[in-house]
Amino acid sequence: MGYELFIFLALMIGVMWFTTTRGKKKVAEQRARMDEMMVPGTSVMTIGGFFGRIVEIDGDVVTLESPSGVETIWFKTAIKEIKEPPFAVVHDEEQADESLVVPDDASTLIAGPDDATRPDGHTPLDLDKRDGETGAGPRA
Repeated sequence: MGYELFIFLALMIGVMWFTTTRGKKKVAEQRARMDEMMVPGTSVMTIGGFFGRIVEIDGDVVTLESPSGVETIWFKTAIKEIKEPPFAVVHDEEQADESLVVPDDASTLIAGPDDATRPDGHTPLDLDKRDGETGAGPRA
C-alpha cells in the first residue's frame, strides 16, 4: 500500500515538472523569435497598449517613436508583440506639420467650462472664497 502512494506522488511530481519546463521553453523560444524580429523601423505594441515604431535598441532598452513623433524609452520586456497600430499613421512630416495646431496662448489648453466665473463672482478653482450656500468657510 505504501509503495503505491509513493509511485503515484512521484508520477504527479514528474508530470508537473514536465509541463512547467515545457511551458517555460515555449515562452523563451517565442521571446527569442520576437527579439530577432525587433529592429529599427518595426512597429510594436507594449503591454500597456502603447503603439510605436522602434527607433533604437541599446541592450535591454528600446526607444519607441509615437505616431506624433515623440520618442520614449522602454524596457525590452515591456514590448508585448510586433504589431501595426489599428489606426492610420501619417509618416509624411509636411502633412503632420499641417495637421498639428498649436495655440499661441497655452492658457487655452487648460481653460474649460469649469474655469468660468460663476454668477457670485467666484471661480470653481477659487478654494479660499466659498459662498454661503455650501456652508464651508475659507480653507486653512
